[in-house]
Amino acid sequence: MSRELVLEIGTEEIPASYLPPALEQIKELAAKELAGQRISCGEISAFATPRRIVLMVQKVDEAQEAQEREVMGPAVAVAYDDKGKPTRAAEGFAKGQGVSVEDLKKVDTDKGEYVAVVKKEASRPSHEILSKVIPKIITSLHFPKMQRWGYLNLRFPRPIRWLLCLFGDDVVKFDLEGIESGRLMYGHRFLAPGPFEIETAGDYLKTVKNARVVLDQDERKEIIRKGVADAAAEVNCVTIESEGLLDEVTYLVEYPVVLRGTYEKKYLSLPREVLTTSMSSHQRYFSLTDKKGDLQPYFITVSNTIVEDNNVVIKGNERVLRARLEDGMFFFAEDRKIPLKQRVEELKDVVFQEKLGTSYEKYERFGALAEYLTKQVSPDNLDEVREVALLCKGDLVTQMVGEFAELQGVMGKEYALLEGVDEEVAKGIVDHYLPKYSGDKTPGTVGGAAVSIGDRLDTVCGCFGIGITPSGTADPYGLRRDALAIIAILMDRGWRVSLTDLMKESLKLLEKKIDEDPASTLEALREFFAGRLLHLFTGRGYRNDLVQAVLEDHWDDPVDAAARLDAMMDFAKKPDFADLMLSFKRVMNIIPDGFSGKPDMKKAGEKAEKDLLDAARKVEKEASGLIGKGKYTEALEALAKLKGPVDGFFDGVMVMDKDKAKRNNRLAILSSISTLFAQVADFRQVVTE
Repeated sequence: MSRELVLEIGTEEIPASYLPPALEQIKELAAKELAGQRISCGEISAFATPRRIVLMVQKVDEAQEAQEREVMGPAVAVAYDDKGKPTRAAEGFAKGQGVSVEDLKKVDTDKGEYVAVVKKEASRPSHEILSKVIPKIITSLHFPKMQRWGYLNLRFPRPIRWLLCLFGDDVVKFDLEGIESGRLMYGHRFLAPGPFEIETAGDYLKTVKNARVVLDQDERKEIIRKGVADAAAEVNCVTIESEGLLDEVTYLVEYPVVLRGTYEKKYLSLPREVLTTSMSSHQRYFSLTDKKGDLQPYFITVSNTIVEDNNVVIKGNERVLRARLEDGMFFFAEDRKIPLKQRVEELKDVVFQEKLGTSYEKYERFGALAEYLTKQVSPDNLDEVREVALLCKGDLVTQMVGEFAELQGVMGKEYALLEGVDEEVAKGIVDHYLPKYSGDKTPGTVGGAAVSIGDRLDTVCGCFGIGITPSGTADPYGLRRDALAIIAILMDRGWRVSLTDLMKESLKLLEKKIDEDPASTLEALREFFAGRLLHLFTGRGYRNDLVQAVLEDHWDDPVDAAARLDAMMDFAKKPDFADLMLSFKRVMNIIPDGFSGKPDMKKAGEKAEKDLLDAARKVEKEASGLIGKGKYTEALEALAKLKGPVDGFFDGVMVMDKDKAKRNNRLAILSSISTLFAQVADFRQVVTE
C-alpha cells in the first residue's frame, strides 16, 4: 500500500531568486533521504510561490523495506586458534554486533576467508520515519542568505509561519523549535488568507486553488507570458523579450494579474537603456516596442491581487515610474554639463581598493597594460585603445550611474557619442565590461577587448599581490570570472600572447602597491590561470587527459593551447592512436630523470639505432617547421612516422646496455625524440587504456 506525501513550508515573502534553486534542492534531498531509509516512492514534485515551498511525493510506501546485510569481521585465521576455538577477536566482534559467537559464519572473499554476521533490520512504518526525515530536509535547505527570528536558532531565508505535512490522511508530526506541523495552510494573503484545514493529502491541490494561489510556477509563468503578450497586442506593440524578468516576476506573485500603464512621450528622449532599466530592474515592468523595435510609451506590470478598480493600481504604478523617469531626465541633463574627459579627474577621489589605490591609479595601470598588449597584437589601434582606456570609467562618477549602477559603460557610450567621440571608441567603453558572465559575448571592438583584458588582469594581479586569492567558494572580487574572461577574449580575438609576460608587466606596474613576493606571486598567478584553462577546456567537453597533456607545458598562450588541443582531439580519433601513444610513452618513460646528452651516429653500431636516428632527424626537420607554423595536426602526422622505427629500435637493441657508452647514446637518441614529442604535448599524460 502507498500514500501521497505533501509538505508545505509557509513563510514570509522569500526573494524570487532564492526559489528555483530551492526547488531542485528539496527534490534531491527528498529522493536521497527516502532512498536512504529504504522507502519506495513515485514521482517527486516541488512548487514555490513567494510565501510557500511545497514538496509532493506520489505513491510513498506505508512501510520501509526490510533488510538483511552482511557485516564482515576479522579473518578466520585471526578469529579462531589452531584448535578451532574462538579468539578474543571473534568474541569482541560478536559482542560489538550484539550476537553470540555461535551466530558468526565463515565467508569466502577475494582476500581470503573471513567471519561475518548477518544482521536483519525489520521494516518500520514510513509515517514514523517521515517525522524524522522531513525536519532534516527542511533544515538542510541552503539559501544565499539565512536569518534567525525571535528567540529561535532555526535559520531560514524568511520566518517560517506554518508547516503543513500530510501522509495520506495522517499528519506527519514534528516540531521545529516550537513550530509544529499540522493540517492547516494559509491562502493568498489578500484574496483568501484562511486558514484552511486539509483532511487528506489528496485534497491539497484543490484547497490551494480555492485559496486563490496558482501553485505551479510553470502555470503562473505561462499565465503571465500570455497576459503580457495580449496586453501589448491591444496597443499594437510587442514586449522586449526578457526571460530573466519573466522568471523573476513569476516568483513574486501567487495570483498574477497583468496590467498595462503609460508614461509621457517626452521620456522617450532618454537613452533606451535608461528607460528599460528604470522599468525592468527597478520596477519589474515589461517594456513595449512597436513592430520596428522602437520603444513606445507603455509598460506592463504584474499585480499580485485582484482589486475593484484596476485603474487605481495602474495610476499608482504610473506615478512611481514617472518619478523615476523625472530623476533620469534630471540626471541626464546634469551629467552632460561635464565632459567625460573632465570626469576622469574625479576618479582620484574614488577608492578602488584600500591597498591598490584609487580608480584613477587603476586607470593609469590598466591603460598602460592595454597599450602594452595592443603593441603586440594590433598596433594600428593604439590611439583607439588609449582613448577607450581614458574614457571608460568616466561615467562611474555621473549621477545617472550613481542612481542606476547597471548602466555603467552604457551611459559612458551614450555621453561619448553625444560629445562627438569616435563610434568605435564609444562602443569600446561599453564593450570593456564584456563578457559579464560565463558564455557571454566578448568585446566587439579592439579597444574594448584590450582595455577589458588590462582592467581585469590589473585586478587579478593586484589582488594576488596583496594576498587576496580565491578560496573554495569565496571569491569576493570575482577573480575566477576575470581570468576566464581574459582567456575568452584572447581566444575569440585569436591574439597570440604570453599570459606570463602580461602578468609580469602588470606586476611591474603594481610594484609600489603589492606587498607579496613578486616571484611567488607570479608563480601563484601562473598556476591560477593554468587551472582556469583546465576548467575551461574540460567544461567544453575535451578529454581530460588530452587537456592535461597540452597544458603541462603549453598553457601560456591560450590560442596556441586550443590549437594543440584540437589537433590532439582529432588525432585521438585515429584507429591506431592507442598504439602510437604506447610507443611514444615507452620512449619517454625509459629516460632517467635528469638525463642529458646528444646522440652520435658514429656510436650507433646497430641497424635499429641508425634507422631510428636517421628517421628522427628527417621527422624533426619536417615536424619542427609545422610546429613553428602552428600546424599541429600535420606535425602529429609527421611524428607518427616514427612509430615503426621506435618499435624496431626497442626490438633490436637493449637500451640499458651494460656498456655505458652504448647505453648513454641510446638514451640520447630516445631523449631527442622525447624532446621532439614534447614540442606538441606531454604524451605521458595521455590515457591509452
